[in-house]
Amino acid sequence: MHAGITLRQIETFYWATRLQSFSAAAHQLNTTQPAVSNRIRELETHLGLTLFDRAGRLPTLTPEGRDFLDLAERFVELGDELTRRGSSRDAISGVLRIGAADTVALTWLPRLVAELSRLYPRLNVELDVDLSVHVQAKLAEGDLDVGFLVGTAPNADFAEIQLGRVANAWMAAPELNLFGRRIAPQELAAYPIVTHSRGSHLYRTIREWFAAAGVTRLRLHGCTSLASMIEMTAAGLGVAVLPPAMIHRLYESRRLGVIDTAAALPPTQFCCVHPRRTPSAVYEETVRIARREMAADSCFVPLEAQR
Repeated sequence: MHAGITLRQIETFYWATRLQSFSAAAHQLNTTQPAVSNRIRELETHLGLTLFDRAGRLPTLTPEGRDFLDLAERFVELGDELTRRGSSRDAISGVLRIGAADTVALTWLPRLVAELSRLYPRLNVELDVDLSVHVQAKLAEGDLDVGFLVGTAPNADFAEIQLGRVANAWMAAPELNLFGRRIAPQELAAYPIVTHSRGSHLYRTIREWFAAAGVTRLRLHGCTSLASMIEMTAAGLGVAVLPPAMIHRLYESRRLGVIDTAAALPPTQFCCVHPRRTPSAVYEETVRIARREMAADSCFVPLEAQR
């Protein structure tokens, strides 16, 4: 004889549906794939419904499963509301997967993680530092729970909270003799340009900046990390768009200087992205801490100061 339907079974169904994978749901819920399968089978038994069609490579919702999903979402939201109102932080456990652009990782992300660990001692935080375009894709695929990135939310299922921005400038090593005078885009284009990989926000920004001046022929060195860009630029391999405030604070020994260009560069705007349909005290706390740490970091201009 089976026990009654539990919120855990409903939550498991919800995450298996949202992430379109029993294994991904198991990771999200910090359990095993067999446990996920068992919970869903028990739920189907109690309901007398077949929620998933398991004939294909991936389980897909049946019409009955799609109907039940609306009810499951309301149950999960209610459970999160009860957690926010009544549960102690010590009771919150599981895994929070955070993706972040490397500018965030090199500045205030360690303080965010330390504060989350202090507030939620049973919560395991997993970090994935990558290009923003990759963080965005991993959010859409259900591989991350929260992202700090440049750009926008992957789709309407995600909440997007603007946080702040970083000022940018063209920078180079002294050996290139580009200081002490104003440099036109046409002259700058004669040098190799160190940037993030093709498809990144920075790559597009550089292309657009030169295109506005009628320059289309460029030599671009693609990097997957900001640290690599800094080291290559400091070695004199080319010029780069970098955040001067961060360079001067963290990489003073690299002797990188700002190039005076005729046209200004747009700032880089950062946001926090998380699933819209899963309100959570942890998500809200993460955004609150991120805003506080970004506002306290001299490399960033917080959103409030931009108005």
